[in-house]
Amino acid sequence: MPQEPQGPQELAANEWGTISYHPQWNTIELKWSPKTESMTDDGFNKTLQVLANQGIKVRPRFMIIDATEFFYRPGPEAMAWRDEHIIPLYNESGLEKFALLAATGTPGTVEQGAEPAAEPGAAFATAWFESKDRMYAWLTS
Repeated sequence: MPQEPQGPQELAANEWGTISYHPQWNTIELKWSPKTESMTDDGFNKTLQVLANQGIKVRPRFMIIDATEFFYRPGPEAMAWRDEHIIPLYNESGLEKFALLAATGTPGTVEQGAEPAAEPGAAFATAWFESKDRMYAWLTS
């Protein structure tokens, strides 16, 4: 995905992140903020809810979460809530692929040998990446 001529359109933002739409690629992106260092489960849940709601409105082909500056560590309750409430909304939005961009050295990335796969309950493939180039290549493949 080369540089967009018009650039992304901001759809929503809060103290934890900014959600943008890339119309040229029909892609929604959540860029987490460094302020996630002080985020709570409630902030995590609310931000993912906003992302999912934007997905329902826009119906993107792809979704990206840029977690390179994501410092919060969700607990089991937050992840269970995400699986129960957010994954069905991502499915409803019609996603084909879901990519997460992580800091270099994050375990479980494609660069470290992980394969894209659907999460339990998801109708789309998910993959973690350390490189934007590899992420964009996978999304457009």
